[in-house]
Amino acid sequence: MTAAVHVERAPPEDVFSLLGNELRVDILEALAETPDEPVSFSTLRERVGEHDSGKFNYHLGKLVGQFVRHTDDGYELTLAGAQLVGALFSGTYTADAELDPVEVDDPCPSCGESPLVAEYEDEYAHTYCPSCGEWENRFSFPPGALDQYDVDDLPATFDRWMRSTFQRVVSGFCPVCAGRMDGELFAPDDRDEPARARFECARCGDAAYASAGTPLLFHPGMLGFYYDHGVDATATPTWRVTAAQDDYSVDLVTEDPLRVRVEVEVDGDTATAVVDENATVASFERSDR
Repeated sequence: MTAAVHVERAPPEDVFSLLGNELRVDILEALAETPDEPVSFSTLRERVGEHDSGKFNYHLGKLVGQFVRHTDDGYELTLAGAQLVGALFSGTYTADAELDPVEVDDPCPSCGESPLVAEYEDEYAHTYCPSCGEWENRFSFPPGALDQYDVDDLPATFDRWMRSTFQRVVSGFCPVCAGRMDGELFAPDDRDEPARARFECARCGDAAYASAGTPLLFHPGMLGFYYDHGVDATATPTWRVTAAQDDYSVDLVTEDPLRVRVEVEVDGDTATAVVDENATVASFERSDR
């Protein structure tokens, strides 16, 4: 007997109509105060500050099922409820933020001539070299997270967010809707490189683009290679990881299917990988002196 997956989906308009009341949002935020502990009816009503028990019970009942789970121990957020509150906290629906250009303490790893610059506008973080333009990363970042960090820490914070997002993408999970993301290599028309990587969600259509060598950043062999040379690539900003490389090259292996060879040299040792047409690491080897 073959196991089957059953997924029931409620109409989006019905789901979002449940949130058209301030008291219901207050209930969700109150439940988020103790995410690991179910809350009794009386405690929850006290947290929210609603004196009308009947009114409170009515609006709480509307949330049960989709955003709130009711058990013998009390009330708690469902996954959808927790994600909704998280989106409110992150500022996805409620915040608008900007960051004037901030200089990074490190020089551009491509040209070494000037410090990198980080800025934030229209919900996108942008890190780039103002001199050569070779180093550039632009990606979405939740506006509500900016005030959680000191300004001087934001460039590295942006980089950590980008790396964690791409780790999900390379692993096949859409950062927008959690749908399945498939990768592929493609030959760019306007860049001096044999291939780039594209990851696209089969459900919502969101897409992410990166260099062909990006999947290698999350390969255990490559992480070990960097670590053996004094670089923790899981905690070091990507511009410093790049600066630690003595040489980096991407060369065409085959055109159909499109495959490339990525070679990284550090302190005379070399790591070589083949990235296949699905933007996955097909092989990896290292050659130490």
